[in-house]
Amino acid sequence: MLVQFEGISRPIELVGCAHLQGCLADVLPGWRFAEAASKAEPVIRILHRDDGYRLESPWLAEPFHDDTDVGTVCALVLDLIAAYVAERPSLFCLHCAAVELAGRLVVFPSSYHGGKSTLVARLAAAGVPVYTDDVLAVTNAGDRGVALGVAPRLRLPLPRGAGRPFRAFVARHRGRSNRRYLYLNLPPGTLAPHGRQTPIGGFVLLDRQPNGAAELVPATRGQVLQRMIVQHFARSVAATEIVDRLRGVVEQVPCFSLRYARLDDAAALLQDRFTAWPLVVHEEKVPARERGIVPWQGAGAGGIRPRSGGTAGGPHFQQNPAVALHAVDDDFFLVDPRDQSIYHLNLVGAGLWRLLGEPSTAAQAIAVLRAAFPSADPERIEGDMTVLLRDLLANDLIVAHDGAAGPCRPGASRVAGG
Repeated sequence: MLVQFEGISRPIELVGCAHLQGCLADVLPGWRFAEAASKAEPVIRILHRDDGYRLESPWLAEPFHDDTDVGTVCALVLDLIAAYVAERPSLFCLHCAAVELAGRLVVFPSSYHGGKSTLVARLAAAGVPVYTDDVLAVTNAGDRGVALGVAPRLRLPLPRGAGRPFRAFVARHRGRSNRRYLYLNLPPGTLAPHGRQTPIGGFVLLDRQPNGAAELVPATRGQVLQRMIVQHFARSVAATEIVDRLRGVVEQVPCFSLRYARLDDAAALLQDRFTAWPLVVHEEKVPARERGIVPWQGAGAGGIRPRSGGTAGGPHFQQNPAVALHAVDDDFFLVDPRDQSIYHLNLVGAGLWRLLGEPSTAAQAIAVLRAAFPSADPERIEGDMTVLLRDLLANDLIVAHDGAAGPCRPGASRVAGG
């Protein structure tokens, strides 16, 4: 059968699995859908077979397989959102959770096992309106989040930090589940209705700890932007556009990091801190990381190890003109439009990159950086810069030549980032 979702022009096809409509209604309480009146070509197809379900869509490199209703619908939700946003050029998506506090959205950028869905559910138990625990639509201006009407989903089992009252709340509002996930049927008025728009008020990175009191501390916008880029899933969007869009969102609002061990403490701190808007934040500078570039694992390129003593011999290195640098606070991102790769540099790495705006040997670059950081161990600088140059060259972000006139020789390989 063909099912038509409101807001998506083409239907989805359920082959041998019309019964999934019940699960869809529970997981997508904010969406309207009905059997399609026309026989239009489906945008998404689900087939039920003896070994489970097969999901096909334009956003999957290969079909998705699962043997449970919930696992299949879980995957379908992302493709439905992709189809919905694809027909609305005024929107793009962030991989994050978001709740409304005092009329603005607090956004929690995604991190693997960071606890964002559980924290959102705990806030919902306190009556805080939930916009999403996974994907938030954002207006192109970057100032407003748009609820998509998807029930929050918890990973099973619940974490140790989940207190008894919260576990009781989950038990009362338990929805569809399988061995890995449990959806919540939130109380009326707690899940923001599909399409509701609310200004974005701030970003909070989650830093779950084994113990200790909950603490909310300033974070740099560069840290938030890095997390958003790493977790971004719209790979059909050009890398430069991804950076520009995310940067436009992050630069407008304050950014924090929440360190916590117990859910109850974290929820109480957030409600207390974000009750009164607007916030006035004096952002602290976060010390630069020690390595120049992360998380590269360069393939290696010979011929760049300088001789101790800092002679100026050897090949000359220079920026690859195809690559662009984007700066946010003390964090820097190289964007390679050739393969839509995005790479992260810290302050020292960005200094080396700018130095290579003109041809320079490894020894010359190291001498400049030693002068710039006189208190640092000179052998440490030499070792770190050698690794960094090798990684830049291996990823084709810089080019090397012999110093004479003539074409530059690019590195032998490139590793996709982002």
